[in-house]
Amino acid sequence: MTDPTTLPPPSTDRPLSGRDLDALEKARPTSGTASTERRPLRIAIVTENFLPKIDGVTRTLAMLLEHLQAEGHEAMVLGPATPLKTYAGAEVVATKGIPLLGVYRGLGLNFLRPRFIRKLREFKPDVIQFTDPIWLCAQTIPMVQLYFPDTPLVSSYHTNLAMYATLFGFSWLTPIMWALQRSLHGRCDLSFCPSPSTARMLEEQGFENLRIWPRGVDVELFRPQARDYALRQSWGAEPHDLDADRPSPRVHATDSNRSVDDLPALALPPPYTPVAVPHFTASGPSKLVVLYVGRISWEKNLRLLIEAFRGLQDPDPAQNRPACQLIFVGDGPARAEAESLCAAYGLGAQFLGFRKGEQLAAAYASADIFAFPSFTETFGQVVSEAQASGLPVVGLRAEGVSDLVEHGKTGLLLDLNELTACASGARRAPQQRVSDSRAIPADVHALLDLNASSFPVAVDMYRELLKYMAIDHEHRRNMTSAAYQVASKRSWYGAMEQLVDGYRELSALRTKRHAEAATQDSPTLSRVPTVELDVICDAPASGAEEVAAASSATTTPKRRRLLRLNGVLRRTGGNIREGSATLQPLRSWLGASSIVTAEPTAVAMKHGEKQLLVRLLEMIVFVSLLYLGVSCLSRSDLLTEVLVA
Repeated sequence: MTDPTTLPPPSTDRPLSGRDLDALEKARPTSGTASTERRPLRIAIVTENFLPKIDGVTRTLAMLLEHLQAEGHEAMVLGPATPLKTYAGAEVVATKGIPLLGVYRGLGLNFLRPRFIRKLREFKPDVIQFTDPIWLCAQTIPMVQLYFPDTPLVSSYHTNLAMYATLFGFSWLTPIMWALQRSLHGRCDLSFCPSPSTARMLEEQGFENLRIWPRGVDVELFRPQARDYALRQSWGAEPHDLDADRPSPRVHATDSNRSVDDLPALALPPPYTPVAVPHFTASGPSKLVVLYVGRISWEKNLRLLIEAFRGLQDPDPAQNRPACQLIFVGDGPARAEAESLCAAYGLGAQFLGFRKGEQLAAAYASADIFAFPSFTETFGQVVSEAQASGLPVVGLRAEGVSDLVEHGKTGLLLDLNELTACASGARRAPQQRVSDSRAIPADVHALLDLNASSFPVAVDMYRELLKYMAIDHEHRRNMTSAAYQVASKRSWYGAMEQLVDGYRELSALRTKRHAEAATQDSPTLSRVPTVELDVICDAPASGAEEVAAASSATTTPKRRRLLRLNGVLRRTGGNIREGSATLQPLRSWLGASSIVTAEPTAVAMKHGEKQLLVRLLEMIVFVSLLYLGVSCLSRSDLLTEVLVA
């Protein structure tokens, strides 16, 4: 095994960017058979979460809708309340729900509305996708299976809700959440997840029919050239007397009125070339910027980062380590508490709030190290964006992140399996600690709980990784170059086409089933049996017959044929679809008013009764869920107290 600290020099050849890979994917030749399968599709997406809320799920859905529109497909979104009527050419059909104010701001318990089914009937989708199915999708999936039994269903797994239940203090809900998610995903023909490590976790939980749906990164937006020295000055990481040959500021984070087109072009070297970093001294004014981007919430394990950063805000002359500046980009329910904690520790951390577009790109590129301590990710989109911006990552070897970061080459990962060994004093060098052959612990939340004996050990280990990254400048520069080269090959087009290939596969199977059913249902009289059914009963006896019957007890009562049903019965799934009947003898026996004839009007009445029954069932389910939601909302104060405690 090679030493992770020794890296080959970066290639002088320009690597293919994500844009180049997109062009190659689109130009890939297709055979005649494949071209027929690449017809435009109609995709309906049912989601628990949608814009304008911004997170990893909504950004991925936005990229998917834009991709479907660019490739000529039609889409429709069924989801929570939103001011949007359309997005990327797709109609957005919204519903109402009860917000989870005391549990998770921005999400709610949304309810199925009959309009969803009407819109799906009008849209006639080739495939229906359920995004992170849990509540709204749990109501929608049975109705879709009732109304569209032949339409392929796809699910996509984005959020580790079972672990979130434990982190929020509802550990008793974890097995229930796993069972519910396993059941909902199991109702679909294919289930997509974003990373191999997440797929392994789901397989251990009993999920089936799993496929990988990776993510791409916008290398035109997130790039090392977006480094803004004026922004670094505002962070206190750069001296105010910048060298004359340094590039002009690209975007100042506090200036949202200037157009990017009006700013001067940068003169940085190509992004695949290592950017020269000056040799830091303890007395120098420059600082290393440690950046976190994401939701400011405790389930992101931010307490580990804050505790580990203690002491790094000051330089260390003995180790020739510069002072570090901690920057948070994002917003969330724990922001105020995190700011207070950082201020109490004297860390000098800055919280910039929500950023997007060029401002977010400038924040990434203006940092030096990306710290991401979360262990609940299924992919970690911000990790890809940081790598594309030329940042090495200091994270945890957990689901999602471990698929993006190669320890010692594109970043450093804390191996949670080493907590016990480190607690006993058997520590190894930070850059040599990770063993990829060891499984990720299933009880990570228990290891990193504030009250666990392993938490202080984890803090020390994470601090060591940050220190190593701040001291070894040459290794950090090599990881910067390698991280960009790896991230620049993550094509959004290729990632989205993996999902669309699953759509096409299921659509082709559906077409094949229809063709086979049409062949089997073709009427062939020589092969279709004829069923004759005689219905007889005791006929009323005349007066003479009654006398004869009375005189002879052994005489068999006279029977008369009342009805003969002749017809061709076609059996498909146990249902009789066609038939002919002669009911006139029965009419004379029972009376005309009692006869229900098998005419089109009667069939329509039967269909209407079925629709009425379904509507009643819908109403019962809706009222039940509404009552449950109101009950949960009435206990929101209690839930808040539990969470705070």
